[in-house]
Amino acid sequence: MNLSALSRHGALVVLLVFYSALLVIQLDHGLASGDAHGIVRSTQALVNGGHLEVSRPPGHPTTEFYLFGATGWILLKGFGVKFGNQVFLIWQGVAALTTLIVFYELLYRLAANRVRVLLATICLAFSNQFFFNAVDGEEFIFGLLFLLIAVRLLLVSAESVNIRRLLLSIFCFALATGCRPELVFAAIIFPIYCLFDSKLGWKYGLTSVGLAGIAVVIVWLPILLVGVRAPYTAGMNLRESILGGVYRTIFQAFTPPVFLLLCLALITALRDLRKQMESKNFVFTMSCAVPLIFLAVFFLHPSKAAQLLVALPFVLLLAVGRSLALLLALTSFTLLGSVVNIDIFKDRQLVRPFLTVGSYFQAVRQKPYYKLDYLRKLLDQCGNRPAIIIGNAWPWDFEYQIDRGSLPVREKDLHGAIKRDIPTFFSNGDHCVFLPPDAAYENALLEEWQQKGYAMKIEANLYRTLFARYDVRSAFSATTADVGGVSFNLFHVD
Repeated sequence: MNLSALSRHGALVVLLVFYSALLVIQLDHGLASGDAHGIVRSTQALVNGGHLEVSRPPGHPTTEFYLFGATGWILLKGFGVKFGNQVFLIWQGVAALTTLIVFYELLYRLAANRVRVLLATICLAFSNQFFFNAVDGEEFIFGLLFLLIAVRLLLVSAESVNIRRLLLSIFCFALATGCRPELVFAAIIFPIYCLFDSKLGWKYGLTSVGLAGIAVVIVWLPILLVGVRAPYTAGMNLRESILGGVYRTIFQAFTPPVFLLLCLALITALRDLRKQMESKNFVFTMSCAVPLIFLAVFFLHPSKAAQLLVALPFVLLLAVGRSLALLLALTSFTLLGSVVNIDIFKDRQLVRPFLTVGSYFQAVRQKPYYKLDYLRKLLDQCGNRPAIIIGNAWPWDFEYQIDRGSLPVREKDLHGAIKRDIPTFFSNGDHCVFLPPDAAYENALLEEWQQKGYAMKIEANLYRTLFARYDVRSAFSATTADVGGVSFNLFHVD
């Protein structure tokens, strides 16, 4: 062990140990992301039945087929352990820690001051969406990891051109697209790299794009063989995409102070872009281009704030070269945003800005472990009359508490017209029936239970989320609502 190197980077070691502790504490608190549960089910289907199921179109072959598939097979065949929620969360944590190490090393390779490198790494580690996906979430961090490795492989001395490293970089980029398909737009880094290298030029730039395309096809081959489906749409018109994109960028992807500071770093850098392009500064030009491209792509399909995570390391690369005061401010407001944040929506209604809990508490409180009090309040909605109750609780929230004997309900699948199997939870025999949120679209099933004499109840905030999500200006005071021809009573949970 190189103790000298360890002492030089001791602050990073402390950060990684502290960050690991935060993640380990949450390992047994369940998995909250619905997409993550889809990933786990797809991996289990692949390992147990040899059948590749795409959890979300168009597909995510790097994680669901290569990484998780191999992990699931090794665990099952070698140790008799199935790929479950905890294994997935361990992978998420490992990916997060590895990404932080790669990002730190990348900045350090660029001869940046160690203090500035550490501050930038802290900004990434405790940014809203990075922590969300480290503690739960989807494959965004995996995609970012492979993309940062691809960038790192391109950083060689100006006197030498290593074609092998370029090819490895292209392959890592292809793996990144297999984690998050939208990362295909990051292919811009290869023509920039070739054009700025006097020994390569535009011919190699065109060739690199072609090779990147071939590599992507190879990585995506398992998905291509089973058939590629179009991705889900965001369900927004142009106006809603712009307004939703602005809100998610400022209040969900970042916090308002962090967003303003990042904008300052990017705008300041753009003023120097022409000069840096003339001097063929690859890192600077790439760090300006990637955030702009992904910001534009995000506003076309602003479904998840985590899609902007890919832009953050590149803006931080620019910020490291600016004043230390900027980095200190970014770090301070990032850490503050972990504890307290600002929002402009309360119960899906647009209100004046107010303080709310920060990203750390938002990330962990979504987990099933913390849902017991809410589930008990749902049980309080049971009255003298048999009732169908739809609250903001998913099957895994109930199952987590059932497995620990904390909730007196039993599970049984019902069959709907949209979903074949709908996990349903019964209390007091068949007196109280709890359905997941997506069952609100099962009109025929709901009508059938209403005809049996059941009272129909749905949480008011959930109803607004599902059926009136863009009516944000007016207060919602209705006590009843029509859902597909079925009359529901609306209730509130404090």
